[in-house]
Amino acid sequence: MKDNKIRFWLDGCDISFIAEAPKDITLEQLLKQCDRIKPNWCACGIRSIDDDEIKLDTEIIIDYNNIYKVNDDVSCEIKEVKDNEI
Repeated sequence: MKDNKIRFWLDGCDISFIAEAPKDITLEQLLKQCDRIKPNWCACGIRSIDDDEIKLDTEIIIDYNNIYKVNDDVSCEIKEVKDNEI
């Protein structure tokens, strides 16, 4: 992981995802991208990764203006947005 990234859990009731985002992303930018996630189950929140989880693979990448799944096995959908909605 690069020093300019943070990794954390996007936590649901029955499912969770390891996510990664730029360290300097604002909360407003992060929430705007996370609002695009439609989990296949319930959604509960985000939390920090502990020392035992640090080696788990990233499943969702969040950038300043985008969010995407690393592969199709990640069990959620990401809503598409038009350029003027970002």
